[in-house]
Amino acid sequence: MDSSSPFFRIGGSILKKLRGVIIPLAAIGAFLFGWYVGLPAKKTITGAAEESSTLWTCSMHPQIRQPNSGLCPICEMDLIPLEGGEGGGMREVSVTPEAAALMDLRVSPVVRKPAEAKIQLFGKLVYDERRATTTTARVAGRLDRFYVDYTGTFIRKGDHIAEVYSPQLVVAQKELILAVQNFERAEKTGRQEAIDTQRRILKGVREKLRLLELTPLQIEAIGKLTEPWDHITLYAPMDGVVTNRNVAEGDYVKTGQPLFVVADLKSLWLNAEAYESDLQWLHFAQEIKFSVEAFPGKTFTGRVAYIDQEIDPRRRVAKVRVNVQNDDLGLKPGMFAVASVEVKVAADGSVIDPGLAGKWISPMHPEVIQDGPGQCSICGMDLVPAEELGFIHSGDKKHENPLLVPTSAVLRTGQRAVAYVRLDDKAEPTFEGRELIIGPRVGEYFTVESGLSEGEIVVSRGAFKLDSELQIKAKPSMMNPNAGLIEAPANSAPDALAGQWQPVLRGLGLLKQAALANDGAVAAEALEQVSASLAAISTESFQPDDLELWNEFSRRLINSLVLAGKHASHDPVAVYDAVSRAVEDAGVHLGLPYQAPEKAAVPANPAITKALPKILEAYFKVSRSLSGDDAKAASLHQSALLRATEVLPVVPDTKAFRDAVTTMANGKEIATIRGAFEPVSVLLSALVAQNGEDRVGSVYVVHCPMAFESKGADWLSEAPEVENPYFGADMFSCGSVKATLSIDVNSPPEKKTPVEMKEAPHAGHNH
Repeated sequence: MDSSSPFFRIGGSILKKLRGVIIPLAAIGAFLFGWYVGLPAKKTITGAAEESSTLWTCSMHPQIRQPNSGLCPICEMDLIPLEGGEGGGMREVSVTPEAAALMDLRVSPVVRKPAEAKIQLFGKLVYDERRATTTTARVAGRLDRFYVDYTGTFIRKGDHIAEVYSPQLVVAQKELILAVQNFERAEKTGRQEAIDTQRRILKGVREKLRLLELTPLQIEAIGKLTEPWDHITLYAPMDGVVTNRNVAEGDYVKTGQPLFVVADLKSLWLNAEAYESDLQWLHFAQEIKFSVEAFPGKTFTGRVAYIDQEIDPRRRVAKVRVNVQNDDLGLKPGMFAVASVEVKVAADGSVIDPGLAGKWISPMHPEVIQDGPGQCSICGMDLVPAEELGFIHSGDKKHENPLLVPTSAVLRTGQRAVAYVRLDDKAEPTFEGRELIIGPRVGEYFTVESGLSEGEIVVSRGAFKLDSELQIKAKPSMMNPNAGLIEAPANSAPDALAGQWQPVLRGLGLLKQAALANDGAVAAEALEQVSASLAAISTESFQPDDLELWNEFSRRLINSLVLAGKHASHDPVAVYDAVSRAVEDAGVHLGLPYQAPEKAAVPANPAITKALPKILEAYFKVSRSLSGDDAKAASLHQSALLRATEVLPVVPDTKAFRDAVTTMANGKEIATIRGAFEPVSVLLSALVAQNGEDRVGSVYVVHCPMAFESKGADWLSEAPEVENPYFGADMFSCGSVKATLSIDVNSPPEKKTPVEMKEAPHAGHNH
């Protein structure tokens, strides 16, 4: 159109007049649209926002989440955009490959192998106290010659050490001379009684001189004398070095007075010191290698003979004594030594030492090792198998290797530890934070007691950067494990979870009874029940949000059980407090009850409890036949169910149940059997709840709301899965677990395929 036309000029003037109105209206509309889009989305049970526009957070206070930019209400810093959105699990964080490279992330596998530790000790060589002998004066006398004339003299057994004049020895010699003469005269008389008497006297006199430490040769020589010696020579009782010299030549000594101390240097002690944290790796009879400055490059060995039972309160060390053989006398008491222990340990603390497999060790002298049973050559005690002292060989299947994770992969704050696991099922590099229960550090690894599995890949470098990402996104992290979580309304948990939760509470109730009775054995049993109950919960039908929450809190529960198990035997009260707090934490966030149930007022009937396993076995076969649309098999198994009920005691509850089973057994058509199956299920459920709770294997109550023209019906299942007996193939998966009546603590249920079904029917409704 020509711009000079009248129409164009009129239109332009009108637009100019309207421009002042349109622009403000457009601005108001844009503001209202932006306000609407920026409204926070409705929160789900996970507390995360649904898809919305960019969220804004504070770099100092990541818990702040606002739909618009502005200032932080806490510190008044400018808010920044929350990049990356809210996708992923509760502890998941995803990065691009380029970002992962810039963050210099490194990963390592979680491995199961012997824990290899190398402990360094420092110590000093000293005399072996067992090989140190104090020579004392057996009689009073004067040392006219004393050949041990300085400390450090090396003597051998049988060397002359002194010549002593002692009136007591002179008298003893005269007694021997006289006894010999009397014996010889008695022999000449030929009277046997006189000979025997003088022989006994002579024997007693010789024994007296032997106890005064005269040698057999000296005693024999004195017996041939006519007059006693005025001086007697004393001889060394053993090889060794004189470490203390208490008398000098010419001294007059009294009976029992110490003369000198001799130490045998062929056996030494290494007195080392071990830090408190290293004691867990040290064991009796363990081999230790050490070196001394006098022999550079040479390594000596010994075996641990004693670990002090008391820690030095100031230096926090314990003394460790090592027995060392020193046959060549090269090592000297007083030398400083640097020792090391290389040890491989199984998960239960047993030392893996192939060299001691099948060996027998002295419980007092660890250097005495033999291939079979016998007695210690030093003390005569019976040898014990090396396994009884905590030693195993690498092929021992009874002792599991520990689970190990690199120390650099573990973020620690107080008593909490977190590691980041690489998730393989994601397109981009994605990592999930895990709270761990770690054991002692072993070299460059921590032992893992809970939280990781063998073969998982953990971030061994850069984990703190990933944790910072979660902190910024206000997700559970090392510093704030409850970030982004909200308390769920009571009883809001999904049916699939709520129906499997009761055994956990029953285990908690058993733990409460153990705490009230201070019974460690019952507490340990209760922990096993709670653990088995958690392991038995099937998550196949969980929705993604529910699964994320369950993964988080079930792991927390498992960790609390692992920690509690260490104290169950000696502090049931503390164990109950810790586990009940963990159950409550899970309950308030998952929408589950968390109070321990009160003990049942009506006791179980033992006869009914005993009969229930066979009844349930037959019942489950009927149920699987109905879900497989097999009327012939159902008719066969319902007859077996009727026979199983014959052992039940006659009480009102069992009579009603038997009548219902009898009615069902008379049915031949599958529709008739299904109609009678519902009252049988209800009555059997009541019997199990009253008499078989957690004592008859795994029993679940499953509910189908569509059965019998939407009136709904229950049935019992041996696994937490839906195989609908009321509809069969038409609606095979219609239903959900409503309750858990019993759980097999020793063998939690596994998902099974019914053996009597020709092939799995197509899936139907799943509520």
